[in-house]
Amino acid sequence: MELRPLGFGEIFDRAVTLYIRNFIPFAAIVGVFIVPLAILEYIVDLSSQPQFDAMFQIFTHPESATTAHIPQAFNSPPAVIALVLLLVVTYAIWPFALNAVAVGVARLYRNRPVEFRACYEAVLHRWPQILGMIGIDLVVFLGWYLIAVVVIVVCAVLIGIFFAAAPGVAFGFGVIFGLIGFLVLLPSLAPLLVALMFSMYAVVIEERPVIESLVLGFSRVFNRAEFWRALLFALAVFAVMLGASAIFSFIALVAAFAHMPLLEATIDSISRAVITPFAVILLAIYYFDVRIRREAFDLEASLERLTAAQPA
Repeated sequence: MELRPLGFGEIFDRAVTLYIRNFIPFAAIVGVFIVPLAILEYIVDLSSQPQFDAMFQIFTHPESATTAHIPQAFNSPPAVIALVLLLVVTYAIWPFALNAVAVGVARLYRNRPVEFRACYEAVLHRWPQILGMIGIDLVVFLGWYLIAVVVIVVCAVLIGIFFAAAPGVAFGFGVIFGLIGFLVLLPSLAPLLVALMFSMYAVVIEERPVIESLVLGFSRVFNRAEFWRALLFALAVFAVMLGASAIFSFIALVAAFAHMPLLEATIDSISRAVITPFAVILLAIYYFDVRIRREAFDLEASLERLTAAQPA
């Protein structure tokens, strides 16, 4: 497959082509993440069903709000354990599946088939570095959250000082300007996510150390030439994924209303199996596009090195 700079339309077109032609192997790769998640989600849905029913009863019959009893969710040890495992599986296993899909895209760029074993061998070979990057991601997200909270608090305090004589007005403007400050910061989260994913790809595909991968990921996104492009790309991917998941979410909600948690978990799993590979393929192609614009020869060499020792 030709390695050349692509426009946004070409990136999406190539992602659709690779996704359709290799759907089964990519779905199998993300199945490692989806199957345990579906089992745990089913247990969590069973535990939260009584609370969901009580809230729906209040929504359809508001007059019962004062007398209705809402059961406590996760009121049993198995449900709590399932919830904890759900979070662990989501946060710990997801990066391995994400990288395995990216390795599959790299193999296609070198005219090799997407093979489950070869993709995961390349990923598991770098498991200590991946775990290290997961920890750094958590710290970065926490830092962004703290900055957002500080911005909101500072806005609220400044408005409170300005309208000290009118507490009611100060509260109203404080909420408004705090929300505006948060919305101003929110777009920065999109390129931040792209940079962190690029860093994760650098750990596996380029076999770089963790800190070096983090620096590379941020330098490739947070620069004058790429920042706005990364922001627009991330927003476009989010819009596509949101639209694609809307139908599945509606069907899953109907299943929840119908007291069918198994069907709900199944629909959610199918949704992930269909949508997740396409989203990751998009991100991987964009990663290769950014690299081909900045370091064409190095990208060719790193892809050849990545696939040279794997089965043809």
